[in-house]
Amino acid sequence: MWAKENITADPVDAADAIRHEIIYQSAELFAHYGFGKTNIGDIATCCCMSPGNLYRYFRNKQAIGLAVLRAHFEMQQAAMDTELMFPEGTAEDRIRRCLSVGIGHMAQQVEQYPKIVELADFMCENEEGLELLSSHIAYKRLKIAAEIEKGIATGELQSCEPEKTAATILTGLKVFFIPMTLIRWQDRSTILPEMHRVLDLMFRGMRAR
Repeated sequence: MWAKENITADPVDAADAIRHEIIYQSAELFAHYGFGKTNIGDIATCCCMSPGNLYRYFRNKQAIGLAVLRAHFEMQQAAMDTELMFPEGTAEDRIRRCLSVGIGHMAQQVEQYPKIVELADFMCENEEGLELLSSHIAYKRLKIAAEIEKGIATGELQSCEPEKTAATILTGLKVFFIPMTLIRWQDRSTILPEMHRVLDLMFRGMRAR
């Protein structure tokens, strides 16, 4: 599902390399067979180790699921950061590119691996999973707020409270970030165009007159 180098940062030692492999193989299994049907034995087999040895690195399947989710968010954030590194275009352009990367990646994953939705279900029922999600949303809010601030400074956008406006944008786009909604989307080729239509309405009210 994901390139190994994108699962975590470069391993710093042998133990870290093994954890890297466990997360990678688990992500593959969760994507193809679902979180519910994948067990520790399956993961251990794919990693060429015994279940007992695997428990030295993760206490249970839930801990592995959280590690996979953390890697997913880190990968998505790195891709969004890359879009924001380049100053080309307006603040609006950069916000659109950043959001397109995040939502586009989610839509692609759901299209290729429908069973990945089970991992999202697990996240929403797990306290640590919800904390990971909250942290990811906070990341997006801060990044968008920073771009809005730049847009205000250049006269592109009207004066507003950047963080509150960023939170409102994310609330308005919430449906596009929910895998359980995307899996039921009748024509997934319309996901990004529809997201941009929602942003059209938002930015129409935000642009400096």
